[in-house]
Amino acid sequence: MRLVLTMRPSSGRDDFVLPLTYNEYVQAALYHILPEDFAAFLHDEGYSYLKRKFRMFSFSRLLGKYEVLRDQGLIRFFGPVRLVVVSPLAEFTHAVLDRLLGDAMLRLGNVELELAEVESSNPKVQSSRILVQTLSPITAYSTLFKPDGRKYTVYFHPRESSFSEVVRENLRKKVKVARDEIGIEIGFPEEDFAFDIRPVGRTKKSVVVYRDVFVQGYSGRFELTGPPAVLSLALDFSLGSKNSQGFGCVDLIKTYAEEGGDVHVDREPYSAG
Repeated sequence: MRLVLTMRPSSGRDDFVLPLTYNEYVQAALYHILPEDFAAFLHDEGYSYLKRKFRMFSFSRLLGKYEVLRDQGLIRFFGPVRLVVVSPLAEFTHAVLDRLLGDAMLRLGNVELELAEVESSNPKVQSSRILVQTLSPITAYSTLFKPDGRKYTVYFHPRESSFSEVVRENLRKKVKVARDEIGIEIGFPEEDFAFDIRPVGRTKKSVVVYRDVFVQGYSGRFELTGPPAVLSLALDFSLGSKNSQGFGCVDLIKTYAEEGGDVHVDREPYSAG
């Protein structure tokens, strides 16, 4: 399920300022509004697959008008902004929704944002090929070792075959965790899993600083192919790594109807307050 939060500054001003590294503020705000025990579980443990841990949620960049004050390391937003929050966990999205409908406030650092509207949707894809737009950069990487034993990270460009391979394997692991640990009905046998991703047009490289770590990701439009049930899960689970740090959130912008497919979206608006 995905939630679209429309917010404005509670101070009455038309603008507000955040650090360019505001991802961690959004993540902290989401953890804060979850029930304490559930938040502690996701933050400290998450759902495991071998050595990987998945928190099973992601979020977009803040969407709206802005200007970058690069010399100050800040970004200024004007007017209302939207934040998209995505998770396959009903417990997560329901907790966020219930808390915000009651409290109607989200704190990002020292900035308080008042909730104006919430919209929920649960897209179900019925096509084997769709086009998505990133709402936050997709990151795909491998961790390697130098001869002296030190680790280093190699990030992959969307036009490298390793990008698709890493994103595919990441999604496969999430699907397995969802079925085996969470009990989510995935709608197909494990052996039928298939998925591919390729960029459409130009992509933009972003380097996002998260807790003093530089993370490289790519934004743009991507074509996803695979069984409809897999593509529906891809929209819910998000793409690539570091989703809970604000990476890999995507929005469906086109389904290829020439294949006889379609996408069904149940949307329900909510008023805050």
